[in-house]
Amino acid sequence: MTSWFSTFRIRLTALLGGLSLLLGLGLAAYVNHVATMRLSEARGEILDGITRAIAGALAVDLREREREVVLLSESPLLMEGSLGRHEVRQTLNRILQTHPYYAWVGVVSSDGIVQASANGLLEGANVQQRSWFANGLQGAFIGDVHEAVLLAKLLPPQAPNEPLRFVDFASPILDEANQVRGVLATHAHWTWVADTILSALPRDSDVQGIEVLVLNAFGEVLYPYQAVGGLEIPLRGMPQDGHALVDWGGSQRYLTSTRQVRTNTVTDLGWRIVVRQPVDSALEPVYDLNRTLLLISILAATLFMLVGHRVAKLFSTPVERLHQAAQRITAGDESTHIHGESSVKEFNELFSSLQAMTSTLVERRQTVEDINTRLEQTVAERTAQLRTANEGLDRLAHTDPLTGLRNRRAADGRLHEEYLRSRRSHSQFSVLMIDVDHFKQVNDRYGHEGGDQVLQQVATCLAHSMRETDFVARFGGEEFIAILPDTDLSGAVQVGEKLRRILNEVEIAPVGHVTASIGVASSVGTESSEELVIRHADQALYRAKRAGRNRVESWPQS
Repeated sequence: MTSWFSTFRIRLTALLGGLSLLLGLGLAAYVNHVATMRLSEARGEILDGITRAIAGALAVDLREREREVVLLSESPLLMEGSLGRHEVRQTLNRILQTHPYYAWVGVVSSDGIVQASANGLLEGANVQQRSWFANGLQGAFIGDVHEAVLLAKLLPPQAPNEPLRFVDFASPILDEANQVRGVLATHAHWTWVADTILSALPRDSDVQGIEVLVLNAFGEVLYPYQAVGGLEIPLRGMPQDGHALVDWGGSQRYLTSTRQVRTNTVTDLGWRIVVRQPVDSALEPVYDLNRTLLLISILAATLFMLVGHRVAKLFSTPVERLHQAAQRITAGDESTHIHGESSVKEFNELFSSLQAMTSTLVERRQTVEDINTRLEQTVAERTAQLRTANEGLDRLAHTDPLTGLRNRRAADGRLHEEYLRSRRSHSQFSVLMIDVDHFKQVNDRYGHEGGDQVLQQVATCLAHSMRETDFVARFGGEEFIAILPDTDLSGAVQVGEKLRRILNEVEIAPVGHVTASIGVASSVGTESSEELVIRHADQALYRAKRAGRNRVESWPQS
């Protein structure tokens, strides 16, 4: 008994439809593979850029806050007299007002009793059991994020459905005999970290499904609070620095980028930034392309089946000719011309239709190749845009926006370079710490706008007065740093005196004239480090301040 599938018409129809569908699916699989690899890499580079920006911003903020607390603890106001006097409390109130992320600022005596604090919070309280106090007696200290204890009932919450969380900063207070008098400490609101993260994210990060996590040194989630204790961090496949596809439990996969927050501070918190994006969101353009190619494949298969059904109705001779033409086309001869002679009008039209169909397939293949080419161009353009954006971020991260000089991060890098060069070449380099005298009075009298003008003009004056090989940067506030390669201590003191005289003589709007105190130190011997040179220059600067300002002091004292 003859099966329904044994007819020429059905077999030809099935054959043409199946071949068309397989060709479309194979092409779709190839395009999917290429597009997935290239788009995954491009998306990974974007996530790496976000991770670097957040980690860099947090590292800078932690260093700046540690530096602020250390400088405040070295204030002459705290070196003698009662730590609980009215002037100390007034200073702490001003600090709290000018630092919006500080929740509490206080001075604690060596027996653990709070002597003075901003707004009087916790004055008289015993904080001996607090880790920041015990560590702050030993040196500069940064405490990992924790929930508020004593201040929980005294301060309003910073974010809905979240407890108050702080990062502690502490530094010892020393008297003139270098004996510990107490500890100066601040509690910084955790919302500072959240604001830093939000400022680095793209505006459409929610639409793209981009999430940011902050982990502590033990791999526990610190941010966001909703994930604390509830999100398991995968250990397998997680990159140390960079991006990768990571399984986050269940069937969910994320394109994940991580980076360590390298603070270069006394206390290394070990924070790690993790930025992740669901694979479905990251590769959405590829999925759209796959759906389009699948639809084209189905339509092409349907068209082939209709054509085959029609061809099967014709006589054997035209079919044989068509079979011969199809064999040539299958062999790769796309220029084959399908033709035939028949007294039947429909056969002649069929030949013309098949010829048009062949041309259409060639055009469609070219269309798919064009789509692939455009996709490659798009990926290349996006990669170039990302590289340009990263270069711009790097410039911004190393330039002080107010004065146009290099910033502290750039100064740290240059100082390290000079240190390594001096070790290799057995040469000396010197550091000048330059502080504008009575700058607070300038701000009080002329306002911050006037103070900014003074800093800008001082920066211009310093930049124009240095040698081409020297390096000058704004170190923070009204403090500048100059790094002098191949310069010994006596040469550096001469440069400092030159700068001091120039600043005395130049006209500085709107104050008229300003003076500066300058501390000078040089690298001496292989035991010197960049941190030691900076510390010595700081000590010389404070000696210049104590000696009446508008002078140059060196370390060791000449």
